[in-house]
Amino acid sequence: MTARERTAPSRDAALRDRARGRDPETSSRGKDLVLCLAIVAGAAGTGLIAACAADGAGPSQAPPDEPSRVPDAEVEAGVDAAEVDAGPCADCEYFVDACQADAFCPNGPFEPSTVGGPLDVRTQINVIRGRSASDVWAAGALGALAHFDGTSWSRSETGTMESMRAVWLRDSDEVAFGRPESLYTRGIDVPDAGASAGGWTHQQPALASQYNQQRTKLIFESAWGAPSAEWLWVATRCQRSTIPAPSGLWRLHRSAAGTFELAVGLPAPAFTEEITSVHGSSPDVLWAVGLDGVMLRITDAEGDAPAFEVFNSQTWNALNGVWAASSTDAWAVGVRGTIRHYSGADADRAEIVSDVPTTENLNAIWGSSPTDVWAVGDAAVVLHYDGTRWSRVKIAGLGARRPDLHTVWMPAPGHVWVGGHGVVLSLGGNP
Repeated sequence: MTARERTAPSRDAALRDRARGRDPETSSRGKDLVLCLAIVAGAAGTGLIAACAADGAGPSQAPPDEPSRVPDAEVEAGVDAAEVDAGPCADCEYFVDACQADAFCPNGPFEPSTVGGPLDVRTQINVIRGRSASDVWAAGALGALAHFDGTSWSRSETGTMESMRAVWLRDSDEVAFGRPESLYTRGIDVPDAGASAGGWTHQQPALASQYNQQRTKLIFESAWGAPSAEWLWVATRCQRSTIPAPSGLWRLHRSAAGTFELAVGLPAPAFTEEITSVHGSSPDVLWAVGLDGVMLRITDAEGDAPAFEVFNSQTWNALNGVWAASSTDAWAVGVRGTIRHYSGADADRAEIVSDVPTTENLNAIWGSSPTDVWAVGDAAVVLHYDGTRWSRVKIAGLGARRPDLHTVWMPAPGHVWVGGHGVVLSLGGNP
């Protein structure tokens, strides 16, 4: 037993925290800090963003409708914004000055050319999703939403300071939210409701009774729905221990009456895991991952009674992202460079990927095919799988910054978008 284990409150608790990417004694970055964010309006009308941090064993208490989570924008007063994420250059070979065809380059709503003005560099981008290469959305902290039309980025004002963590791109409208009980919709006529400058209208869906009873204890992580799907699947985890434990998976749809409804995805106690990410190869077959290495496949996801089966991921590490190439081919990424691959070679377990070229936490994954898969993580790490091996990819134009990356999406091979703390990047600088 190490000295750190001896001084921790309990060995089991310490091991559980490490499996989730946390240190039981100190916090180093991101989810290891409990930060509080305040926006202070100055006398001249300017806004100052200040953050306070405190180490602790768990999240702080939050108001009933605002579950505690690590904030999406953080900066210390008086610090130059360009140096917010600055760090030591122990990996200079992966950070180049000029854009290259094989490197990720700044190209997004942080650039001066953004219609409506660039986003503040302190804004965290939580999700990038699109319908095509010429219809891409980025969403993030403090109501930030931006759209790419194939030529340029433009800001889309939501009229709210709520941080956005999901974008649901339906056939003829868009839904964005940071909590599934508070939706912002665009392209949907809502009688007697005023729209923001960007055309967004606030809606509150009808909530399943189970969710309504537990929502103050749930933290929304991510959501996914196939372009043609009726249901958007919602991943949550518990803010604190609850008895009985709520489900970690819910699903949202628009009813025949035109209102949105949030229903149970997989009911508790049949399934009470803490889920971080969900993705499907089709509307009916989804994969989900979560804390403690949970990995499962959901079938009949569009039906009245979805079913699931659990797979052995061969890790207790938290899995933060999942991408499914098919119903029998799924990739998952997590803390400390963990990558798992289910290929169907073993009926009930995923394969351990041992040649991962990083030990940083990996936060998201996406691909265009089983031989073109991308993963992103902390400290500006971007990885690519070519069907044979994983390799690290260069990033241009960041200087000394090493921002954490939280999302990756691609409409086609060679067209890859990455987003994170103060950055949106594209492969080769091309959309």
